[in-house]
Amino acid sequence: MRRIGPKITLMHEMAVTQQILSLALAEAGKVGASAITRINLKVGEWSTFEPTCLEFYFGILARDTAAADAKLAIETVPVTYSCGDCGERYQPTGVAVLCPKCCSTHTGLVSGREIYLDSIEVEK
Repeated sequence: MRRIGPKITLMHEMAVTQQILSLALAEAGKVGASAITRINLKVGEWSTFEPTCLEFYFGILARDTAAADAKLAIETVPVTYSCGDCGERYQPTGVAVLCPKCCSTHTGLVSGREIYLDSIEVEK
């Protein structure tokens, strides 16, 4: 039997990369840009997206578009939790997510699982 998990992940990343490219091209079109020079992404540390796969698919999908020569810049967003009792925001260490200030277990994830197009740089 052959594992198919990685292929599903890669296909997922290809679809997300296509959406990111489509958004960037649409925004560039709104301002009459002739080319996109840079696409800035934010990718959460605990997201399911592998930056090298995003870059690979971007290189393929951007061919023959206004983003063909664009740099895909990926910034990692750290995992951040917030305490529901004292309001402390913190980055957990290890697997423990207890609040470091009050030791509460009433904590929630604030960032670290997202992926989004932050900005683009264009040429007119």
